[in-house]
Amino acid sequence: MVRFSNGQPQHVWYSQHANGQAFQYGVTEKHTDNLRPVAYSSNGSHANYAIGGGHDHVIPNLNLPGGVLVDETERGIFWDPMLSAYYYKYDAGANSFTSYDGSAPTSYLKFGGRWGDEEYPKSDKRQFKIFGQAKYSGGPTGPADKQLNRNNVCPENGQKCILRGFLVPRSVETDGVAFEGDDVQI
Repeated sequence: MVRFSNGQPQHVWYSQHANGQAFQYGVTEKHTDNLRPVAYSSNGSHANYAIGGGHDHVIPNLNLPGGVLVDETERGIFWDPMLSAYYYKYDAGANSFTSYDGSAPTSYLKFGGRWGDEEYPKSDKRQFKIFGQAKYSGGPTGPADKQLNRNNVCPENGQKCILRGFLVPRSVETDGVAFEGDDVQI
């Protein structure tokens, strides 16, 4: 999610397991057009990250060293969503989506179930859980469940929102700690 103010991009939210991370737009890696932020999609997961590498999610919001449930991301093949995207306006007051071109479908955006694959069952040899977190979990809920009318780039979930002024993975040492250049919102 990219948050704009007066038509200018300000912050980028990367959704991850049970929460996510927010960064100032200016510090995010950009596509070759120097405008669009790059997101690293986790292999076999629904999480998005601002940087490549391993991202542990045994304990949501903490990137523990040597973790067991690790989302792996890498540069890989670039996928440009602009080539096949639909464009919508969200009206928070009416809780509705309108297609900018008048022809893009909108009914699927109200789907209240899980998007993506179902969680692998315990009987699948690839699956395991630690502290209730599954290696191969079910897909996330869709736009109707994402607080699109929120005031800040971070969801209003009671957790401190740090708008990072530099790229950093979640970790025990950095999560919940504001550094110079960061902006904290509660």
